[in-house]
Amino acid sequence: MNQSSRDDGLLAHIDQTISDRTGVGPNEMIRGWQSLLQNLLEQLGPHLRPSHIVTFHTLTQDEQHVFQRITENVRFSATACGVYLSPSVRNQLMYTNRGEEIPDEALVAPDDGVLLFTRKDTHETIVNALLAHAPHAAAVDVYENGRLVAGFVYNTIDECILDLGKVVDTFFLST
Repeated sequence: MNQSSRDDGLLAHIDQTISDRTGVGPNEMIRGWQSLLQNLLEQLGPHLRPSHIVTFHTLTQDEQHVFQRITENVRFSATACGVYLSPSVRNQLMYTNRGEEIPDEALVAPDDGVLLFTRKDTHETIVNALLAHAPHAAAVDVYENGRLVAGFVYNTIDECILDLGKVVDTFFLST
């Protein structure tokens, strides 16, 4: 079997996995997730800046280093805006702001955070990157009008970060 046949087989397997997971076309689970992300992005709208990644003031020292690595390596066009949600900010949104204590398992983050990319004024398309630690995989999902339209999986967080600008531009320059 040549490399091209293996690559085609792998792509078919990935496509089938996505179809099995979410089905083809709009999906209620994906639509609900995208709606939640859209609401968050609408709240952050006044802070979004084309071709920039913004974040919150309350980052831990480790999260500040991650954010610096992201901003030094992720370059994308002015057709998109980005937001970095660190693990501590995510915990604040999910627990503290609701008057709940942060569960012990959430104190040791399984990732370095989430990056969201969208257009300034519309959130029909969202690129969602999860900077997951091993044994999980760093990944990027692209949502459009309630559908998962693309998914990318990376061996490392650094690979994901280095590819992210290209993924963002692929989906925001072409639409």
